[in-house]
Amino acid sequence: MRLLSHLNETEYPFFIPKSFLQSISLEKFSLNFDPFSSLLEKESIPLNGLKSSVTYSLNEQLPKSFTVKAFHSNIIARASENSPEADAQFIVAPFSNLSSIFQGKQHLGLRTADCLAVVFSFENKEYFAGAISHAGWRGYSSGILQNTIEKLKNETKLHGISASELLTGLKVHIAPAIFGISYECGQEVNEALLKHGNNLFSKYSKQSQFQDLYNKLINLNQDPELSLVINDLLIKNQQSIYIPGKIFPDLQLLAALECFLSGIPHENIEILRENTYSHPALFSFREASHKKTNASHRQWTHLSFPSIPRNLI
Repeated sequence: MRLLSHLNETEYPFFIPKSFLQSISLEKFSLNFDPFSSLLEKESIPLNGLKSSVTYSLNEQLPKSFTVKAFHSNIIARASENSPEADAQFIVAPFSNLSSIFQGKQHLGLRTADCLAVVFSFENKEYFAGAISHAGWRGYSSGILQNTIEKLKNETKLHGISASELLTGLKVHIAPAIFGISYECGQEVNEALLKHGNNLFSKYSKQSQFQDLYNKLINLNQDPELSLVINDLLIKNQQSIYIPGKIFPDLQLLAALECFLSGIPHENIEILRENTYSHPALFSFREASHKKTNASHRQWTHLSFPSIPRNLI
């Protein structure tokens, strides 16, 4: 599993709990460019081994993007010009007919603040399949990632791609979100995440050895070192006094674990490990609420399609 960042790790630590470090093999990669630059020519993050990539923008979506009207659901829709109400969208296209399927579009786009955007991309010699999912705690716990993976399985099966081939080749990019150390939640969230975990490990019973890790990721305050960080941040931000029963879930790490449990090789999963709370460029709804600043800003994550060969335009 790959951890990416363009920030200085000393100044902006990854805050990964010990339980995750002991269970999942991690590699760290430093980006040599700012993916959130306001320059007109955006620099994309290539998806390892694929022609597609991930591109970010602030406040405004990139031109020629399919989008959805997200509302914290578990609904996934086919990419469409009319921006359907859904929290994930997907597209499947043969390389021989990309221009017809893409309809002049170049990206799948998703608008977030503290919530996750999770990008999925698959390519073989004949087909491209991609999706992007919006996963706050409500969408995540109601199964938006499972629905996205199952939809990609079903749609690619129609084109002769087996579930095994899809999962083996599927690349996942998890966009910046609020880290668990900054994300104080109550019992409603705890119960929803525990229920989702029970559903996951019922479905993937052979992966039961990871259930304890899942439960620890629901509350980073269980990690002795991160507990000290959490308490320091609570005091520093004057946002609250820690109350027993509060949890600090890390949605990025939960999503990465879920993708791995679903059969996606860990080396195919990457996390842009940057915390929207206290980020120098990104927006955090929770931080804005605490600090009484503008809460209307957002960032956009895009799955940028493989380019269309000129002879097919």
